Amino acid sequence: MQLAGPQVWGPPRDVDGAIAVLREAVASGVNHIDTSDFYGPHVTNQIIKQALHPYPDGLVIVTKVGARRGEDKSWLHALSRQELIDAVHDNLRNLGLDTLDVVNLRVGGVMEPSEGSIEEPLTVLVELKRQGLIRHLGLSNVSPEQFAEARTITEIVCVQNLYNLAHRIDDGL
Repeated sequence: MQLAGPQVWGPPRDVDGAIAVLREAVASGVNHIDTSDFYGPHVTNQIIKQALHPYPDGLVIVTKVGARRGEDKSWLHALSRQELIDAVHDNLRNLGLDTLDVVNLRVGGVMEPSEGSIEEPLTVLVELKRQGLIRHLGLSNVSPEQFAEARTITEIVCVQNLYNLAHRIDDGL
């Protein structure tokens, strides 16, 4: 169930239904929730918090930073130092957490990775990890080269790229 409204903007049509789905999923053994504060924006994290906080032991919440939503509902890169710091703090606040379990750095577009070094934005997240705001780091929408570069900077626990039966460009990764 998409926890934000159409085009991942605003609240869902049925907030109570979204809360019920989250609670039932966790009660049924789901232990991993993927989210981001730019979904909605802010809506999904606020619904997750309302439904599940205080969070049960063993529930891993994985969030993403590196994008933001334009007023026209567009998806924009948000990879500057301050945008990343603000995004981590927005996720913490809206989820009601002191530390984020996993933060994925989203660097590519919606459908595929972009080219170039990810050292600068990843280094910002490494600093936030050292401050205790993040437990683990992952990547989203990256190329194999960017993944290799990231592994020279820090431990990477996951990669979240668009990958399914129809979209297989990441077979090698």
